[in-house]
Amino acid sequence: MDVLEIAWRVIAPIFLMMGSGWLLQKRLGLDVGSLTRLNFWIFVPALLWVKIVDSPLAAPDLWRIAAHFCLLFATMGALSWFAARWVEAENGNGRLKRALTASVLFYNSGNYGIPVAQLAFGPSAVALQFAVAVQAIVMMLQNITNFTIGLALHAGGRPDSTARQTLSAVFKLPMIYTLVAAWTWRWMAARWSLHLPIPVDVALHFGADALVPIALITLGAQMALLKSARLTPAIGLACFGRLIIGPALSWAFVSVLQIHGALAQSLIVSASFPTAVNSALLALEFDNEADFAAATVFYSTLFSAVTVSLVIFLAKLWA
Repeated sequence: MDVLEIAWRVIAPIFLMMGSGWLLQKRLGLDVGSLTRLNFWIFVPALLWVKIVDSPLAAPDLWRIAAHFCLLFATMGALSWFAARWVEAENGNGRLKRALTASVLFYNSGNYGIPVAQLAFGPSAVALQFAVAVQAIVMMLQNITNFTIGLALHAGGRPDSTARQTLSAVFKLPMIYTLVAAWTWRWMAARWSLHLPIPVDVALHFGADALVPIALITLGAQMALLKSARLTPAIGLACFGRLIIGPALSWAFVSVLQIHGALAQSLIVSASFPTAVNSALLALEFDNEADFAAATVFYSTLFSAVTVSLVIFLAKLWA
């Protein structure tokens, strides 16, 4: 597929579903909080369970995903923090530096990433299952770091924010418990040939299959609530780091780690996704440049229609 065909077949359906969520929010006023909680507590854990238990990923693949994530996260964090010093000097605002760094580090690996993986790496069932499994692991890592390091970045040393509160927030995440349970069950099932009761297994697959449409509608509804702003140099810098530097560094690290084939393609494409809506929600929660964070989500998602299409094309061509 060329770039235009990728944009038409992969990105356009995603933006259409997001657009329906945006329109419904504007016309009907959806309860975005309830939609978000449905994703967070039912559909995402169901997807994690299904993709881990049924995953074609082997242990070496998981170690490569984790190593790639850590290298990319650390490098992007250092570069964005350093680049944000220029923003701080221009604006005299230390909290904007924190918001910019978080906007570059945390990307929409769930609501946006899972649908892209499903559409970009089909129609082969094996390739599709592999790509979605990779993205599910990345999504879990992104959620854990966003609600620990990201939360600390946005809190910015607030006097009423403690390490204990941050740790408590992390262990309220259902993904951690799902991860432990799913890997434990996978080991037990392989060792003793166990099978889930059919109703439970079918219900979990229903939940996993429901994630993509519900997540995209939720993302569109969330976008409708964001306050867009004019494109400032700081917002442009955050978008450039997230959409361009992210996949470029990912490409370098898959080469360093000698990752090839479908896993390399999945990791490179994953690193090209726009800023996470959760990052803007945390900025709002901690009153940390919420307008800047929301505008970065808006513009990075808008620009991603072009940049993600290009990254998918190049990754399939060269990775």
